[in-house]
Amino acid sequence: MFNQGSNNAPSPESVVPFFVFSAISWLVGLVFIAFHPNAVLNSAYFNETMLTITHILVLGFVTSVIFGALFQLLPVIFIQRIYSERLTKSIFYLLIFGTAGLSSSFYFGSNGVGLTLFGSLLNLAVILFVINVWKTIGNSQQNKVPRLFIKTSAVWLMLTAIAGLFLAINFLIPFLPFSHLELLKVHAHFGIIGWFIFLIIGVTSVLIPMFLLVHNLDQRPLKFAYFFLLFSLLLGVVSKLSGLEILLYTSYGLGIIGFIYYLNFMHVVYKTRLRRKLDFGLKKTMIAFPTLLIVLLASLLYLLGVKTDFHLSAFYIIVLLIGFVATLILGQFYKTLPFIVWLKIYKPFVGKEKTLLPKDLYNYTILKYQYYSHVSGFILFFGSLLLQLISLFYIGLGLLLVGAILFLINVMQIVLHKKQTL
Repeated sequence: MFNQGSNNAPSPESVVPFFVFSAISWLVGLVFIAFHPNAVLNSAYFNETMLTITHILVLGFVTSVIFGALFQLLPVIFIQRIYSERLTKSIFYLLIFGTAGLSSSFYFGSNGVGLTLFGSLLNLAVILFVINVWKTIGNSQQNKVPRLFIKTSAVWLMLTAIAGLFLAINFLIPFLPFSHLELLKVHAHFGIIGWFIFLIIGVTSVLIPMFLLVHNLDQRPLKFAYFFLLFSLLLGVVSKLSGLEILLYTSYGLGIIGFIYYLNFMHVVYKTRLRRKLDFGLKKTMIAFPTLLIVLLASLLYLLGVKTDFHLSAFYIIVLLIGFVATLILGQFYKTLPFIVWLKIYKPFVGKEKTLLPKDLYNYTILKYQYYSHVSGFILFFGSLLLQLISLFYIGLGLLLVGAILFLINVMQIVLHKKQTL
């Protein structure tokens, strides 16, 4: 599948910048947390510093790499040519300027003008992205259930961006008939569940079985996961607009069931895999999934109204973002970026001379230490949030920073790789 789809992929020049921007943003986001620990430990999540950190990570780190990876992987998954390579380049510039401007506007306390301006740039980037994704997938008959997840995730991304723009405009001209905090919660869940989780389920349900050599999987758990998560989000929105508390509890319950179906699917993949020995990239990918159990537990505690010494809803979002999404992305980086660069440099020489493999483009020792520092770092980081221990917080964050630096070194080594003759 990789060889067949790679013939349709865009040029590396149009996708690699997304990966570089993502790796830099991951490090920058962690540095911001290091300088502003109270924004994470003690404050409610609606403060300028926390919003800055969140948007650096969500837009700069996560969304950027998703954009780049999707433009490379859609031709692989759906055996279709990318709709417009020119659009991918426009999207990158809109994303980088929009993210930098929006984050700066939050950090320096913009009165709404900057938020609206840069939010508009991001909305334009999202519109172009949705067009490119939907046009690329088209009516492909490949991987029908993942196709549904990916196309739906693009719609949720657009709704996320629109909700964010409404919030920005409301700072300039208050017009919302309800509290902006309610729309903020909707905006966050549209982005994290609707955009990230739907997209991740759609992509991982194809790629991870492919990497682990698993075939002929039952797709029904994915279908159930899709509908439970979809109705969970829709009910959550209705509950916020109507004020009906029972709908909110129902929404959380449906979401938990949806996650369980997805985890069951991935458990079957892992148990039936033919590839028994995993490299560190795949290990990091697979270790991300148990963190979803923490998310489900936190959701259940919130659903039951259990009182805690820490901000439970903020905790579950942080665990979901850094524990699951970030860990999964850091693992999958090594399955996509080296392959993209390898195609550019070595594909013309395949069959003509002996060439390096994609895994030879990065330093495996650095990857190993990055793996250990990241995993131990996020365990201690989450522990500090639970126990409200500042010393544990800095140790965990320090390890995450070490992992982020090692990660950036490896990314740049891949990107700057020059042809070598064996």
